[in-house]
Amino acid sequence: MSLRTNTRLRARRTTVAALLLTGTVTATLAVAGSASAASGDDHAGPRSGAAYVGGYDGDYGKGWTDNYRYDKDYGKPWGGGASDKQRLADVAVTASGPRHLDHNQEQRWVVEFTNKGSATAKNVRSSTTMPAGITYLAHRISQGHASETLTSDGRIVLAIGDLAPGRTVRLEVAGRAPSYGGGTVHLSNSVTTSSQERGTGNNSAVVHTCIA
Repeated sequence: MSLRTNTRLRARRTTVAALLLTGTVTATLAVAGSASAASGDDHAGPRSGAAYVGGYDGDYGKGWTDNYRYDKDYGKPWGGGASDKQRLADVAVTASGPRHLDHNQEQRWVVEFTNKGSATAKNVRSSTTMPAGITYLAHRISQGHASETLTSDGRIVLAIGDLAPGRTVRLEVAGRAPSYGGGTVHLSNSVTTSSQERGTGNNSAVVHTCIA
């Protein structure tokens, strides 16, 4: 074999070896890249608990309300840990009437039952007692709706039912003063509800009338 032929063979072998080496390195890099990607999938991002402020871990009851006292007035707490601004009813009664009555004088008393709270008052009932010595003449509901009953002992009982916030029921009562005697008499009123109230200090009202 000639020297020229040997030189050509050696050159070809060198080229083939270089190509094989390049392919091996490329394959190795590809495998390494796949391993890195697979490893990265296990740590693609922070877990939910770390991504949210307050340690949110997928439980809606935690993180939002337990940790940060969510107190917006949307009714009940979202997750069961916050003390929100509770909506409450507040039924109140006000009454007006004559301060002075002459004998046999007829006059009118006005009683109003109002829900001053932020929630509907359920099963609202009221009772109005005529002043001693005043003869009952008539009554009417001049605002709102209620079922009224005149009892044997002279009380006017209203079954108002549900009373929405800001709503009022007005009762008007007519009576006549006695033909003799004197002193101070009282028209007494009360209102109740089965709903929880902000307070009960305004659930009664009295009108004082002096008879000549």
